[in-house]
Amino acid sequence: MTPAPTALQLPTTVTGSGAPVIVIHGFTGSAAAMAPLVDRLEGYRRVAVDLVGHGRGPSPPDLAPYSLEATAASLAEVAVAVPDGPCHVVGYSMGGRAALALAAAHPEVCRSLSLISATAGLDDAGERAQRREADADLADRIGQHGLTRFVEDWLALPMWDTLRARLDPDKWDASIRQRRQSNPIGLANSLRAAGTGSMTPLWDRLVGIAVPTLVVCGEVDAKFVTTGRKMASLLPDSELVVLAGAGHAVHLEDPDICAAAIRQHLDAH
Repeated sequence: MTPAPTALQLPTTVTGSGAPVIVIHGFTGSAAAMAPLVDRLEGYRRVAVDLVGHGRGPSPPDLAPYSLEATAASLAEVAVAVPDGPCHVVGYSMGGRAALALAAAHPEVCRSLSLISATAGLDDAGERAQRREADADLADRIGQHGLTRFVEDWLALPMWDTLRARLDPDKWDASIRQRRQSNPIGLANSLRAAGTGSMTPLWDRLVGIAVPTLVVCGEVDAKFVTTGRKMASLLPDSELVVLAGAGHAVHLEDPDICAAAIRQHLDAH
């Protein structure tokens, strides 16, 4: 028998009142990093979480609590504890994968999904193995060179070019400081256990996820536009929104338009 996923208590930042919305950040993010989106979802009880290894979240030395299955179990406990559920769930990038895993394993706690720059995983076993190896190398760099150097290298990747171009220097510097506040052991373990190469692909489960879902991606983020279209074609109750001129961090690059699309989805459900 497969052991139950290891759920951990995740810190939350709760603001506002109304129907509950759980907001889940991406890799190297935190609840604080999602503030530009959270602040634009007035009229809802917003529950921003710090995932394991990130922000104020726990950073255990063993890998099991970092898996996507364990993350989904931890998020389900957050959702059950929030009054007036089930909850709307908004997830960005890694947080979007966690939101999908939550809806697949615990659909009863999900009122709707909003997935920003997310994927259902890698179907090809060879691609997964290559990605696991690449993520393990990145995790090793954190131990070898330290978190400050890792964040610099991470933000130098092309996927952040549009974010760097769109944020003013003060906000860009604040983003760097936020990413440096996570636990280096936690980030390394997250890469090893919760990366796209380590997750069990969810593509064959999408047709069974009946939760109303909004798929959001940025036009410039071509890889995730393709992935978003594929996900929207398989999810039975879904809508795809592609935001012009935006890249991977669409909720930070164009927060007003991204939040407006998500609010319309939340209001409808």
